[in-house]
Amino acid sequence: MDYEKGMLPRHDNIKGLVQDLTEKLDARMDALIVGTLVEHIRPSDKKTFMLIARHPRTISELARALRITRQATHKSVLRLIEHGVIELQPAPDSKRDKIPMVTEKGRQIRRIAAQNLDKIEAEIEAKISKQRLEEFRRTLLELLNAD
Repeated sequence: MDYEKGMLPRHDNIKGLVQDLTEKLDARMDALIVGTLVEHIRPSDKKTFMLIARHPRTISELARALRITRQATHKSVLRLIEHGVIELQPAPDSKRDKIPMVTEKGRQIRRIAAQNLDKIEAEIEAKISKQRLEEFRRTLLELLNAD
């Protein structure tokens, strides 16, 4: 096969598998949010919100993390502000930069997300066992902290 000759990546490469798993988890989350506060928020804005909630940062840093333009990031942030889930606060080290921060409504959404993530992890645990799920979590954390 071509991947054996180095011409194509292996189909089971880690990056591809993580992407495939992310798509599957996103689809499951979408199914769980039907009828909630976030049902009508765009998928790209949900990702922006998740990154803001996990690690607050400037819009420029957020754009780099999302791998989209600063302008596209700003539009996403403005839509999230319109939904009332984030607000802009001044960056501590800059008069110009603003940092999107989660509002009380955003924290409500985070609580819903946490409940849904617990459901998803319980489903995964039922499929692969608690031990393997925790091993997978430890492996991911180890890879994330390897730098």
